[in-house]
Amino acid sequence: QRHFPGTTYDLMDIWTDIDSSWPYYTIKDTYKSFSATPWKWAMLYHVSNNGLYSKFADYHSYYMNEEMIREKMEQFDPDVVVSVHPTMNYIPLYSIRKISEKLQRDIPFFTVVTDFGSGHCTWFNKDVDKMYLASEPIKQIAQNRGGVPDEKIVMSGLPIRHDFAAQADAMGDRTTPEGKEYQATIREQLNIATNKRMVLVMGGGEGVGSLSDIVNEIYAKLRTQGVDATVCVVCGRNERLKMDLET
Repeated sequence: QRHFPGTTYDLMDIWTDIDSSWPYYTIKDTYKSFSATPWKWAMLYHVSNNGLYSKFADYHSYYMNEEMIREKMEQFDPDVVVSVHPTMNYIPLYSIRKISEKLQRDIPFFTVVTDFGSGHCTWFNKDVDKMYLASEPIKQIAQNRGGVPDEKIVMSGLPIRHDFAAQADAMGDRTTPEGKEYQATIREQLNIATNKRMVLVMGGGEGVGSLSDIVNEIYAKLRTQGVDATVCVVCGRNERLKMDLET
């Protein structure tokens, strides 16, 4: 919207927005549970990160959900579709191609891969119109595992919220006197001590990944080593984590 004034966007969460059957209607709650339990997440990731599982999931999802997904996407009447999740690059792409055929107009489908060092195989569908990547390792995976051609790859870096970019632009080089002064000013505004080291702990927008245990271990380690530091935790939408840390 900043680059192209007048444009609008809508967000579609497929597994929330369609009336699907089991196991698809449980995906949102399962995601929260697994992402808060590292061993479950690791097991799911490694078991599913192969071509055989991916094909099975695609065919099953197609049989169970494609018509509903297509009907929901058509309601938005999109001019372009952007996928930002690994499970949203096969059936939605097929659906938008069917919609394009019905409407007799081209609707491009782009994938923005939000992983940086490695990526699940379901990210990389060579049939998308463009794929936006953040690093050379991810590009290698896209080409080796997904067969994505060079002409479809755009090396864009990781997308971030505009507010973060604005702060980075305002700070400039963080190692210069001006950059350090800006950091001190922001810390004062946030009531963070300017004379201590600061440890920032993040777990995404949902505040997941056993952050409470991680923070406790970090705090204990710092105290044991005699390091006087402030630990700042980004809880996201996880109100329970926020309450745990405050008490």
